[in-house]
Amino acid sequence: MRLLLLSGLIFTLFLSACTATTTTSTGDQIITRMIDGQGRTGISGRVILKSDGSPLAGAYVNIYPNSISNLLGPSQFISAPTDTNGGYSIDLPPGNYYVVARKRASGLANGPLTTGDYYSEHQRIIARVAKNKLTLVNLDMAQMKAPMFFKKDLSETRTETGIRGVLLDMQGNPVAGGFAIAYSNDNLQRLPDFASTLTNQKGEFTLYLPQGGRYYLAARIHAWDMPRSGELYGKYGGVNPTAMDVVDNSFIEGITIRMAPFSGTYKEMKTQRPF
Repeated sequence: MRLLLLSGLIFTLFLSACTATTTTSTGDQIITRMIDGQGRTGISGRVILKSDGSPLAGAYVNIYPNSISNLLGPSQFISAPTDTNGGYSIDLPPGNYYVVARKRASGLANGPLTTGDYYSEHQRIIARVAKNKLTLVNLDMAQMKAPMFFKKDLSETRTETGIRGVLLDMQGNPVAGGFAIAYSNDNLQRLPDFASTLTNQKGEFTLYLPQGGRYYLAARIHAWDMPRSGELYGKYGGVNPTAMDVVDNSFIEGITIRMAPFSGTYKEMKTQRPF
């Protein structure tokens, strides 16, 4: 009888943990599992390697209030380095936050990621934080096998030539924190040639180009790897991408790229292929 009661308790806790995590249609994971913070308010958990489940010490957990930065660059809050058990804890005001973890080979808390560094998996994790509660967020880490294809200097180099438009989901809602990417030919299964600024809350982007020519466009959320299942992804023109001819010293205006959850199969070792 005692064994049955114990098994029932474990099963109940398992169900509780499962129902405390929901996945949205866009692939975001919303974490609501909380424990009594004993006077503290924030997020706590462990950072582990996805490959074998071992703890990862020396990683930093970054907290973003929204996704407008594409979860790149300095975050609003950052934890102390994870301990030998991969543990971390960070005090936060009540609210909803995006949570990511990174460990750079350099040991620095900030700076661009590069090959060999570790980063939390691609899905966007949103933690709901309530007063006097600690939300439990565990993060799986993978090692980068190729550099990010999104380069800051590409999006911030202003020119007199380019494309402006908006990213929308299939319901017509703006997609903030994404970006458009441009190719000089119709082979979209490679690193892009140019990337736009990150979209604002209205889904608006500007893609600066060094010169006029024929370009093909796609849209992404994440700045590395090929899309994961559920990540918003789109191509201008749909299944068969449509070329656009850009004239020197002018902008094509009003371009709309529709984005839908990616339904393809993720392939390991395809980190340099955005599709």
